[in-house]
Amino acid sequence: MGLIKGTPTVTRYRLLEAPEEVTDEYIQQRLKRNSFVDIEATAEEDSLGWVEILDHLATEFNPASFKFGGFVAFSARLDTRRLAARTLNRYYHYKEVEFLAQTGRKPNSVKKREIKENLRQDLLRRTLLNTDLLEVLWFQKEQEIWVGGAGEKKRLVFEELWERTFGLSVRLLVPITLGLEMIPKEMGASLLKSKACSLWEED
Repeated sequence: MGLIKGTPTVTRYRLLEAPEEVTDEYIQQRLKRNSFVDIEATAEEDSLGWVEILDHLATEFNPASFKFGGFVAFSARLDTRRLAARTLNRYYHYKEVEFLAQTGRKPNSVKKREIKENLRQDLLRRTLLNTDLLEVLWFQKEQEIWVGGAGEKKRLVFEELWERTFGLSVRLLVPITLGLEMIPKEMGASLLKSKACSLWEED
């Protein structure tokens, strides 16, 4: 689940570099520049962009829609549609029979590609979209980002869109990195260089 509904699952990141100045205008401009583009009426297979966290159809990003006290919030929206190869081949067979009936011959390789591409575009327009949403909280003072959800696929979606939008490097926070932050750097360096060994020696 995400951050708004259900039991939250969170993936945490730390900014490796801080922008010079994070203003409302800075955030608004970059979110709008990389906002979600609706592909409902097209044959596009996917679209990734930002939407407002409380309205997944809105992409205006007025400060009131993303600024909440000590953090800012928005959502990454990914719409995808997939056309199975067997479905395309099935409908192509009908088109090939129709072409043969009209012309008395089977389509050559060029015509075959043309028919398949036109058919593919038509079928994609009629294929339902699947929508995934990732809520994002950016705690500016702590320079930490929380992303609703877990798993490699969701991490890659977020990291791609974040980098494209802000151009700021982030580091995934896992137990070992959080632990290293709580101890002196010298001790952390020593721990990272240490090797595993048995607690006892075999006779």
